[in-house]
Amino acid sequence: MPMKKFLLLLTSVLLVSCQIFEPKKEGFAKFSKNKIEFKNNTIVLTSDYVKATPEDFKAKINLLEGELKFKNVALAELKKIENKKVDFELFVDATNIQNYVFIYTCDFYQFDEHRAARVVQALSDQIKDEANIQEVNYKRIHGRYFFTPTSKVVKLKYLKAYKKDRRFQTEYIVASKSGGVGLLISNLEDIDFENSVKRIASK
Repeated sequence: MPMKKFLLLLTSVLLVSCQIFEPKKEGFAKFSKNKIEFKNNTIVLTSDYVKATPEDFKAKINLLEGELKFKNVALAELKKIENKKVDFELFVDATNIQNYVFIYTCDFYQFDEHRAARVVQALSDQIKDEANIQEVNYKRIHGRYFFTPTSKVVKLKYLKAYKKDRRFQTEYIVASKSGGVGLLISNLEDIDFENSVKRIASK
């Protein structure tokens, strides 16, 4: 084979190989970003998220067709946040109301591993009680505790399912010297915004 043709073939093989082994953009990375402000905290959500009032959220959820079970779950989550009697804001995906994020103030927790484990257990027990009432299956994907130089974070993530329908739910509690911030995230795409929460925790 002439040297010129061999070099062309080698170059083609290398280019194809690079494309095959190029890392795929998955999850949050493939979306354009949107900075949301809450109580001097910035969280990065995907670009379609907009601020909504509880009334607007209820109205749009009630317009969903054939989603009665998850309508009730979404309304129950709103009520749970409202019952905390704390400041909160609600952000919804303008293209799909079933993707939403509650951000709320919460008590400052002086976390250590033992206290974090107790909080994870308490949140897990609460989810089990809610699942029994809602008749929705919750499967815990993981629960963990991690810390940054400025904050300590508890994370609980679930797959919630009813028949063939499923959603992903993630709850965070971020404790820092400046106070506590909680996030309750529910969506269809399995995006839990962990990297964004880590940035909040590292401010």
